[in-house]
Amino acid sequence: MKVPPLKDLPDLPPEIVQAGPNGHLVLFVGAGVSMLLDLPSWASFARKVLEDLQKAELLDFSELDQLESLPPRTQLSIAIRIAKENGNDLDLRKYFTGPAEGQSIYRTINDIGCTCVTTNYDELLSPRFLDTTTEPSATSREPIRVYARGDLVVRRLDEPGVVVHLHGAISDPNSMVVTTKDYLDHYDQEIVQTFLHDLFKRKIVLFLGYGLSENEILEHILRRGSVEDQDTGDRRRFVLQGFFRSQEPLYQKLYEYYRVSFGLHLIGFIRDYKDYKQQEAIIKSWAREIRVNKPALADDYARMRGILDAS
Repeated sequence: MKVPPLKDLPDLPPEIVQAGPNGHLVLFVGAGVSMLLDLPSWASFARKVLEDLQKAELLDFSELDQLESLPPRTQLSIAIRIAKENGNDLDLRKYFTGPAEGQSIYRTINDIGCTCVTTNYDELLSPRFLDTTTEPSATSREPIRVYARGDLVVRRLDEPGVVVHLHGAISDPNSMVVTTKDYLDHYDQEIVQTFLHDLFKRKIVLFLGYGLSENEILEHILRRGSVEDQDTGDRRRFVLQGFFRSQEPLYQKLYEYYRVSFGLHLIGFIRDYKDYKQQEAIIKSWAREIRVNKPALADDYARMRGILDAS
């Protein structure tokens, strides 16, 4: 299969254009988007927490240096244990608050208005869905924010304007999936696996903000959604990732790896000039081609039949 060339402004796949009016499009948003507003990556989040523990004299600089060599989730797991043992109240919310939507990439994503799933804790995603099919002069409704594990049900995917926080949200710190134990326990839950499976089976999904450093999280989500070795030729999953021109060989190899392993279609863009900020221009260009409606009543009927057949 011929690999599409890297571009500054990649073409929007026709499957995504078609999915919007059918109510089948879901944007799956990761840390690479929130980092454009200076919110922390996993690595910087872990570093900030450890530095706060050092300032509280619960770690010395030698311990800080040694811990920073570990994977971010391991750092966070150790940091939270140290804080609890010493009665230190780590307010994790403070690391993810502050920025506003402004004229950023979030404004464009929110204006698209479709259902979003995110592994981010912040609440900058607030899709503005306008149901003009029934109300020509409709105004956008307030977004519905889902973060409790028990609310991860398939019907949420059929509600445009919904944001599903797969790892919890800062408005409820107890919902936040942070430590390695939290992470493994969360994805071992049947309700989470069923939600992901139904998402990938029924919707057209575009991953944004999952760069090379987030590949481990991306692959874990896909595996838990039971999409290994599912390249059926039916293009349902896409991921936007940036590469330098010098990384063209890596891009080509990853393109085939994603396609064969997960039926995931890689859309590569060039980072040489604006780095990851190039995503803002891409999403703004794509947003002009995307129109979002509710799923048709026939889809509701098919979903109910699927639930009844499975029970």
